[in-house]
Amino acid sequence: MSGQAKEPSSSVQKHRRNNPQAQTARSAVTTVHIQLSGGSTLTPIPLTKAHFLDAYSKGKWNLSKVPCPPCLESTGFMQAPECYNEALRRKSVDEYLKLEHWNVTNIFKKAFSRLRKEFKVTGVSISIVGNSKTYVKVDTSLNVSEIPRGASIDCHTILSQGYFLLLDAKTDWRVSQNPFVAGLPFIKFYCGVPLIASTGEAVGVLSIFDAFAKPSFPEESCKKLQNFAKEIIGVLETPIEQVRSNSKKATDNNSQLNNELNDLTLKLGRATSTKSMLMTVFEKDGSGGPYSQNHTFRFVKLLKNENIASKRAEEKMLWDKLFKIGSIKNAATALANSIAVHYKINLVYIVEIRIAEPYQIQSEFFPADEVKIEAENYRYANKLVKQGKSENEFMNRIIGVSGSPNTQVNLDNNILYHAFTSEFGVEYKNTKDTTLGLQGRPEIETRRLLTFT
Repeated sequence: MSGQAKEPSSSVQKHRRNNPQAQTARSAVTTVHIQLSGGSTLTPIPLTKAHFLDAYSKGKWNLSKVPCPPCLESTGFMQAPECYNEALRRKSVDEYLKLEHWNVTNIFKKAFSRLRKEFKVTGVSISIVGNSKTYVKVDTSLNVSEIPRGASIDCHTILSQGYFLLLDAKTDWRVSQNPFVAGLPFIKFYCGVPLIASTGEAVGVLSIFDAFAKPSFPEESCKKLQNFAKEIIGVLETPIEQVRSNSKKATDNNSQLNNELNDLTLKLGRATSTKSMLMTVFEKDGSGGPYSQNHTFRFVKLLKNENIASKRAEEKMLWDKLFKIGSIKNAATALANSIAVHYKINLVYIVEIRIAEPYQIQSEFFPADEVKIEAENYRYANKLVKQGKSENEFMNRIIGVSGSPNTQVNLDNNILYHAFTSEFGVEYKNTKDTTLGLQGRPEIETRRLLTFT
């Protein structure tokens, strides 16, 4: 078993780095066997749950219409995985959770009113996605201030490129049994957009929702919602003194309206369940407090079998340990040892692979003062033309190994190349008693080469 660090060189001369603009989409994994010399075969590894969740967590695609993969059981509920860059994201989250802006309760009222009228929905919420919980900072209809992260629809949104749209949540395999879909407030339509901090991290979500499904929701409306999210981030990043000053002016302007509402309260009584989209109860004598349902029991059944918290804790301990090592080679060796022990594997090696592919471009599009360019951020990447007859430059180096008496392991570039260019990796099987270049060691009959970035 091996893993390869899939990281082509960062700067190339008329070469390209793996980037979405300059490469075509990979085809689906098939069961085609690749016959090698010496009776060996390579078989593509099918999609696994780990592969799916890894891709789901990277925030590179819009996740609104992702079908249920064969490797997962469609139970009507899927916990969103953590963000690929979760450690960086949490640093920004901590800052936003501590903001005093949340105490100025009326700064988002106008925006909420506009959102409900603009999109014809009853529910609006602003949430911050923390370590283990989603904190609902401002909302209508949810009537809850904290949600376990595993049960939060917003946690899918922070992973989705641009927005996360469900026209009818009751028919979606990931959330149809979510407590807020199967129970109050019976969400069917949902559209959420990430709140992007100035650091570029998704710290929370602005969402709109309703108990009635929608037949359609145009792209233009999603962009409008994104603009609202930018306004909210703008308010949160405004100095608190200025926010309070603006809030006081707005309060003074609405003083007459507030007086009228106070008179109405004396006649009808005080609302004790104002967040419910189904019913509002008034108590004229003013007794009792606002009704707040205990939602804990709604989450226990769905989350008790997942054991996500303990798994995340174990993974965090492992990665914290690796980061503290400092040296990439020592960290890779420690990881290889951990994998070998946990899965009882004879040999584990981690390989870094770099592929440089030669491209041509017209001289007027190539920077006059540059010798090399980084194709990933190159503004004219769409004008690069691959040289069909030229060979790619293929480089690899082992950065971590476990199970070998020494690190002088020579690997077959042909096998590594097939593994690197596959969707999820390949399984290598050798039917003869030959060697693959592992000095002083007999050939291992079955080997899995997995790719990761």
